[in-house]
Amino acid sequence: MPELQAFGYLVVDPGNGGGTPIPLHDRLFVGRECAGIDESRRILLADDLAVSRNHLEIRVDDEHDRAVVVDTSSNGSRINGIRIERAVPVPLRGGDRIQVGEHELEFRTDPVPVRRAQGTQPRATLALADPTEMALVAGDLINFSTISEVADHHVLARDIDRLYSELRELLAEYRGTLVDYVGDAFFASWERPADPAAPAHALGFAVAAADRVAACTAELELRYADGSPLRMGWGASMGTVIFRLMPGNVVMALGDATNVAFRISALAGREGRPTILATQALKEAAAGAVRFGDPDTIPIKGRLGTETIYGVLGF
Repeated sequence: MPELQAFGYLVVDPGNGGGTPIPLHDRLFVGRECAGIDESRRILLADDLAVSRNHLEIRVDDEHDRAVVVDTSSNGSRINGIRIERAVPVPLRGGDRIQVGEHELEFRTDPVPVRRAQGTQPRATLALADPTEMALVAGDLINFSTISEVADHHVLARDIDRLYSELRELLAEYRGTLVDYVGDAFFASWERPADPAAPAHALGFAVAAADRVAACTAELELRYADGSPLRMGWGASMGTVIFRLMPGNVVMALGDATNVAFRISALAGREGRPTILATQALKEAAAGAVRFGDPDTIPIKGRLGTETIYGVLGF
């Protein structure tokens, strides 16, 4: 029988000469062990403790005629330098580079020779938590508790799902990573070492998100008691953050910048304040790409001192 044609190929560490490309027929698993997976469907990276036992999966999405990558790791994965959301399929294009620990995988669509994967011995995963400079954006649904008390649960789930789905789609356009969302909060991050334009991308997302929310909520059944559409306040900050994967696959973002982003998002759009508020650190990092309003000095709950914030007016 003729050999089944591959949909694409993965090359491990192409910058170091790489090896023979590995074919993707339906699914490929990448990790230090990938226990129980046939050798023809796994790529083992046994020499790197930052790689999880089962780090990610690359699969063919026949319905959309594409390949996607799904991160299942403790330490995360990046595509072309940008961290991807955990457990969410991300489409791949020819030439994309996937960062897995210290290794890089290049996705190719050209036919090339094939090699077999090698075995390894299991070891424990080393969890990394290096402090990273990040731009952070937190979105907060205004008066959400009041709405959720009286709204029909099916309407609530349907409309919030639609709103957050649109924000996730928009986030990809601005090279951001969804950290978490729960109830009234939408939390995203941009890693500055991987993306020097992270401050501008974060603020660009916040501006576009405010417009997208206004357009989306105008069409939703879910409304405030006076019949007006839902609104969101946005807080944007800059600082050093540590991400940790907690039990239950929950990601925790630790750092003052996280606290500040959420605190000012709870002020945005209230009492006459602008819909988007940003810290001075983020304003300076954006290097003139964005127009800001006058400064305001506020206390931040849970920490000493004050914070200078600015309304974001647009680009």
